[in-house]
Formats: sequence, C-alpha cells, structure tokens
Amino acid sequence: MGNRLSEFFYGVTMVVMFTGIINAGMPPTQATLRILLVGALVINISWGVIDGVTSMYGGLANRADYLRTVNELRRDPADPEKREAVSRAMQGTIVENLDPADQVPIVDSLAAGVPVTGKRFPLTRDDWNIAIATILIDFALVFPVIVPYFIIDNVREAVFISHFIAIVLLAGLAMFWARNLNLNTRRAGIIIAIIAFIAIYVSYTIGW
Repeated sequence: MGNRLSEFFYGVTMVVMFTGIINAGMPPTQATLRILLVGALVINISWGVIDGVTSMYGGLANRADYLRTVNELRRDPADPEKREAVSRAMQGTIVENLDPADQVPIVDSLAAGVPVTGKRFPLTRDDWNIAIATILIDFALVFPVIVPYFIIDNVREAVFISHFIAIVLLAGLAMFWARNLNLNTRRAGIIIAIIAFIAIYVSYTIGW
C-alpha cells in the first residue's frame, strides 16, 4: 500500500507542476491546452513506466537477496552475524509483528534448510500487475488536474480549480496515509495542504 500511495503523490505532483507552463508566456489557447494535456500524459506515463519497471525488477532483486542471505546462514548456522542478517531481512514484513523471542524459531527453521543454488527469479503475474497498476495510476491522475482547463473558459478560474483539486487530493492522500499509520489525520492533511499550496504556486509563478 505504501508504494501505491507514494505513486499517487508523485502522479498528482508531477502533473500539477507541469501546468505552470500556462503562466510561462504561453497563451491559454486550444493549442496550448493540447500541449498541456499531451505533455502531462507523456511525463506521467514515462514516470509510471520507469517507476513500475524499477519496482518490478527491484522486487526480484530483493527476493534474490533474501535467498543469498538465507543461504549464507545455512552454510554456517551458528554464525551470529549471519543470524542477525536474516533477522534484519525479516523486518519490514509481517514477521516483525512477532516479539524478538518469537522470531528466533523462524531463524532456526530457515537455518536448518539446505542451501539452494541455481534458483532463477522469473517475473510473475503479480510482478506485472504491480508495474501495470503503477502506470495506470500515473495516467489516471492527469485528468482530475487537467480537465478544468478544458471545461472552464476563464483561465484564472481554471487555474484556481485545478490547483484546488490537486491540493485536496494530496491532503486527502496524506490523511489516508496518516490514518493507516495511526497518526493525526487532520494534522497530516493540513501540513501537506500547506506544503502543496506553496510548492504549486511557486512552480506556477515561475512557469515550470
């Protein structure tokens, strides 16, 4: 979930920053709006592809690294440093919710196995789903921010509504994130809204 929430933040931030070209000497004509839409789509989809592929292959690299760590322990089960390496590798997974004493039998169980050699790590359907979901998130987030420029004739109103939508989206994401972390949701939303407001209007003013 954390990776997907981060992707929502990236997607909204990138497209709203790009809308600053409206204030960079480009008249808000239909041609400019087409450039705005195409440019935002290209940027977000490109980022989605890069982030999706790196996440996909990063997951494979992590799995291979986990196997190497376990194999090292299996070759020398009594080595405290190798046991500690396996214990650290388990953190960040559901296992970390166990008490440290309860994690020891899991390390023992891993150490009792036979080293695995020659194992390959092909891409799975889940890996592809992660990459595709990342691309779709970045693609979809272009439209809530861009659409006001196409349906509102008054550019100042379109800018205001577009930026308002982006700030609400970012604040809402921050609140959702905070709720899942048992943090103060209202404070998180307000802080991110303020940061987003400053970043958006600075970028718009200088015409990014």
